Amino acid sequence: MGTRISASIRTSGQLGPILRQMRKAKGLSQAELGSLLGLSQERISAIESHPERVTLDQLLTVLMKLDAEIIVGSRSAGLPGKPFGPKAPW
Repeated sequence: MGTRISASIRTSGQLGPILRQMRKAKGLSQAELGSLLGLSQERISAIESHPERVTLDQLLTVLMKLDAEIIVGSRSAGLPGKPFGPKAPW
């Protein structure tokens, strides 16, 4: 049984290191993961370095190959009439 990795991610900048950690926990190099996905080592490096430039579909495909998943939950119970979470900067 492999190493279990669990992380709370709130920014795209936190995602890259987690993807790298998951890949390494599986004993895969960037080239090996790329080969499993039909991608180059350079593309895997770009995904890990700049996850904000990856589509959700691409991210889910990478996570599937790493036997990982996204679990979404609220940090606290939402109260009626109040906005959910902070206002997005965009």
